[in-house]
Amino acid sequence: MTITPAAAIEEGLEQARKVAAMYADAETALLERIAARVGKDLDNDDGDDWADKRLSEVTQLRKEAEAIVRRLQAASRAAAEAAVLETWAEGMDAAVRGAVLQVHDRKVRKRLAKVLEDAKNLGASRGINAGQGVAELAAHTVRMVTSVHEGALRAVDDIFRNVVAETASRALIGAETRREAAQRALDRFTAEGIKGFTDSANPPRTWSMASYAEMAMRTAVARAAVDGHLATLRDAGINLVSVSRLPYTCDRCARWEGEVLALSGTAGTRVEENPATGVQVFVQVAGTVAEARLAGLLHPNCGHSLNAYLPGVSRPAAAVQSKTTYKESQRQRYLERKVRENKRRAAVALDDDARAKADANTAAYQRQLKDLTKATGLRRKTDREKVDAPPADLGKLTDKQLADLASKFGHDEQVLARLEQETKRRDEAAAKQETISGA
Repeated sequence: MTITPAAAIEEGLEQARKVAAMYADAETALLERIAARVGKDLDNDDGDDWADKRLSEVTQLRKEAEAIVRRLQAASRAAAEAAVLETWAEGMDAAVRGAVLQVHDRKVRKRLAKVLEDAKNLGASRGINAGQGVAELAAHTVRMVTSVHEGALRAVDDIFRNVVAETASRALIGAETRREAAQRALDRFTAEGIKGFTDSANPPRTWSMASYAEMAMRTAVARAAVDGHLATLRDAGINLVSVSRLPYTCDRCARWEGEVLALSGTAGTRVEENPATGVQVFVQVAGTVAEARLAGLLHPNCGHSLNAYLPGVSRPAAAVQSKTTYKESQRQRYLERKVRENKRRAAVALDDDARAKADANTAAYQRQLKDLTKATGLRRKTDREKVDAPPADLGKLTDKQLADLASKFGHDEQVLARLEQETKRRDEAAAKQETISGA
C-alpha cells in the first residue's frame, strides 16, 4: 500500500493505462477488419462491381465489430470498476500513513494513527462520503468508458462506407489507382482512430474510443485516490490539506501550488490547534478544495496531489527545481499522439510499402521522444527532482527531525517509506523497553 496521495494516484494511473490499452487494442483490431474488407480485389479490373461487392459485406463487418466490442465490454467493465475501488483504498491508506509520520511524539502519533484508522475503517464500511462515494464513482466510470461502444460500432460502419465511396470515385476519374485511392482514404478516415463519443463541452469535442477511455480512466482514478484520501481525513476531523509542487505546471494549477486548502469553511487566516502540542497557531488558507477544483486544480491529467496539513506541524511543500517546462511536457504528449497515429496507419496498410512507411514514421517520432526526454528529463524519477534529500543515516536524527522530514517530503513516496521504516523501528524499540521496565 502507498504512503503518499501522489503514489496512490500513480498506482491508479497504472490501472488506468491497462484499461486504456484494452481500448487501443480493440481499436486496432477494428481498423484491421476495415482494411481487410477494403483491400479485397483492389487490383482486379471489375469496374463498379468492386464497390458493390464491398458494400455487400457491411453486415458481416458489423458482426465482426460487434464481437470485438462484446469482448471489450466484458473485460473493461470489471477492470474499470476494480481500478476505482483499489485506488480509493490506496488513497484512504495514504491518508493514515502520510499524516502520522509528521508527528514526532510517539504517544501523540499513536493516538492520531488510531483516529485515522478508525476513520478509514468507517469509510471502508460505508463505501461513500459526503462527496462522491466510491460505489457511485465506480459505476459512473464504467458508464463513461463503455459509453463509446455504440458510437464505435457506428463509426466502423461510417468509415468503411466512406472509404469505399471515396476509393471508387477517385479510381473512376483516373486520379489514382484503386489501391492508391483506398490507401489514401483509409489513412484519412482513420488518422484519429475510431471516433466513438462526442462530449458536452462548448464547443463539443469528438473523441476516439481509445483516447476517451484513457481520459475517463485517468480522471476517475485520480478522483478516487483524492476522494478516498479526503474522506478519511474528514472523518478523522482533519480539515486542512496542502497542495503538492511539480517541476512544471499549467496556468490553471500554478496559483494553488504549495498552498493550504480547507475541506470546508472559507479562505483567509484561521486559528487552528497544533495536534501535537495543543497550542493555537495561525494558518493562511488559500481556499477550499471545492473552489480549487472548480478553478481547474486536479483537472484530467493533472499531476498534483493533496496531503494532510497539520497546523504547526506540517511544512509547506518544497519547491521542485527542474529544467523541464510545461510546454515541453505538451510537446511530449504531441509526439506520443503522432506515434499512435502512425501505428494506426500501419494497422490499415494495404501492402508492405504502406506498412513500411508507417513503421518508419513511428520510429522517427519515437526517436524524437527519446531525444526530448533525454534533453529535458521529463521521465526522470522523483528522487532526481528533489531540492535536497534526507541524510543516508536516519538513525542519527531525533524524533522531531524525522517528523520535520516527513512534513517536508510529504508528497515523496520513497522518502516517506524510509521514514516510516525508521519510525516503526523506534516505536518497536520503545515498546520493548517499556515492557522490560514494567516487568
